[in-house]
Amino acid sequence: MKYRAGVIGCGRMAGTIDDEITYPHNDFILPYGHANGYAAIDEIELVAAADTVADKLTSWCDRFEVARRYADYRDMIATENIDIVSVTTPAHARAQPLIHAAESGVRGIYSEKALCVSAIELDEIVAACNTHGTQLVYGAMRRYWAGFETARAFLDSGVLGTPQAALIGATSGSALHTHSHIVDAALYLLGHPLPVSMSARLRGKDGGDLQVQESAAGLELADDPSIIHGVIHMEDGRRLVCTDLPFLDIEIVCSEGTLRNSGDSSYWIPRKSVSRYDWTGLPQLQWTARSGTIAIIQDLLQALESGSTKRGGLEIARRGMEILFGLIASHHAGGATVDLPLADRNVCVMSH
Repeated sequence: MKYRAGVIGCGRMAGTIDDEITYPHNDFILPYGHANGYAAIDEIELVAAADTVADKLTSWCDRFEVARRYADYRDMIATENIDIVSVTTPAHARAQPLIHAAESGVRGIYSEKALCVSAIELDEIVAACNTHGTQLVYGAMRRYWAGFETARAFLDSGVLGTPQAALIGATSGSALHTHSHIVDAALYLLGHPLPVSMSARLRGKDGGDLQVQESAAGLELADDPSIIHGVIHMEDGRRLVCTDLPFLDIEIVCSEGTLRNSGDSSYWIPRKSVSRYDWTGLPQLQWTARSGTIAIIQDLLQALESGSTKRGGLEIARRGMEILFGLIASHHAGGATVDLPLADRNVCVMSH
């Protein structure tokens, strides 16, 4: 069977990001953008695309040989009998295409991250997909990289005991745009515990103080913030700690050792605790690189056939988004602990 795919938003992640990956890396493997990912999978035919900017739509469709072109994604979905849709718009313009696709009967969605920019939008997306049985995979794709898969298998083996916490260096990038990746990766490595509370302090992208505005609509941020420090508590007692260390590294602290990721999955280095003052190094983890984009699309195909994804999915994406919105609510409360999911759903990042 050939699945018919369409793309909403003809920007960087839709395909042209592949031009940027010109350096060696253990997990940044082509194809990376959506269009080239679909082209590499025999079961999928990319039949149409939509974008509100005519010149961008034309140049993108010419490059990726997409014949059917629409200024309005609703017309594309109504006309083309789409099975799978990629939503690669900016995050502030992502919720409505996601909701419309689910309500229109599109069976599978590949959404870029962050999933949306408000907690209310998150609720609407989850409700639409659950009501209409739409399968969703999420572009926080490190869980689909072979390096992270190898690290998760190593942790599951029990060599280091039980994972107890994840530490994230969060100095560069912004909360929704960058750390949606890293928060999702940490949840994956910890085994997807349910976040139940958190505290956080944030700052503006320029390093200055961050002011959360209170309006009739709730808590609003004009820009996607960066993280100074955050602690997320899980239902099973595990913790996720984000702090402004100088690198985007992840360290999983286990009962009998640690596993540290350096270079954004370039290296995974385990150490085992022999005694309180005696540690020993273990062999660096090894893996065979593969395209994370192909892996995530294959997970979506698996879900269309069986009814559920193997590695990601809507509930996992929802947990990560709840943490990101909890950052804002806790910062506004002076760093106080807030419960998750947030009782007050009026939290929004206006610009992303």
